[in-house]
Amino acid sequence: MGLLVHTKFPDTTNPKFNFVEWNRQFIKNNVIIYGNYSSAFFDTHWTPLSIKNAFKGTEYYVIGNIKYGVDDTNYLITNHDTMYESYINSDSKVESFTLNFHKEFVLDVFNAFSNSDEFLLDYPEIRDKNPVNFFEKLYPRNEKIILYLNRIKSLINRTEYDYAIINELLHIILDRLFHLQLKTYCDSEKIESKKKSTRLELYRRLNLAKDYVHSNFGRKIGLSDLAKISCLSSHHLLRKFKAVFGITPHQYLTFRRLEQAKYLLINSSKSVTEICLIAGFESLSSFGDLFKKKYLHSPYNFRKVHQKKSIFR
Repeated sequence: MGLLVHTKFPDTTNPKFNFVEWNRQFIKNNVIIYGNYSSAFFDTHWTPLSIKNAFKGTEYYVIGNIKYGVDDTNYLITNHDTMYESYINSDSKVESFTLNFHKEFVLDVFNAFSNSDEFLLDYPEIRDKNPVNFFEKLYPRNEKIILYLNRIKSLINRTEYDYAIINELLHIILDRLFHLQLKTYCDSEKIESKKKSTRLELYRRLNLAKDYVHSNFGRKIGLSDLAKISCLSSHHLLRKFKAVFGITPHQYLTFRRLEQAKYLLINSSKSVTEICLIAGFESLSSFGDLFKKKYLHSPYNFRKVHQKKSIFR
């Protein structure tokens, strides 16, 4: 089992680029792809099981007809044999950081993990020929995983890589992902249904709606749009979304917009009016009222309070 590190995206727009050769490296190797871009495009391609991260901005991943925005608050897991494209379009450079795990490595870690508890007995449906499937969705950032990711990044930034240490960290990260996935499956049990397969499918569809809101908060999003994305009726979506996530779709959209506005107030020099529109609010006054209710400061005062922490001080 080997390890390869790429510090830039391949140029898939080059007519001479060979996807077959590119994909071959993932068969027996864990592959890390790490780069800083303000503009980049990675055409539709195959992936093994991987964890997608982005720092200091957003990288978008398109899987089928769903677009996922990966940023400083989350990460995306894609399963083995998933086809996707990705792109970055930002005013400043975004750190793109992806860990790709090859099948034998995944199976080795999974067997060690599953033999220590009742995981296989409780959740046999995540085992298949691949051999492991995660919920393919956005996950909130985990502090321990971020700690390990930062250690890998620091090792990569040295003149010579210590492959042994990096591979150990990859073992730890994947084991941690399995533990978090077990918790995710437990979350799916909140859905009331006699059949486990029904609960898992509903949970998957609800997360399609939730991830759509997270990634497209700047657009007008109605309940009917989310119902179409999740292939559920509007009322069914509303009822199940609230039951599982403890919040309605509209409340989550407002939360996401306020979260983004807070980030931009601290980390950009954009005006409050610009931030209001970027975050998806149509009215500056309603934005101000909602922001003050959540953060106890107006957007203007919030920026002043956090000015010393801002990169634009």
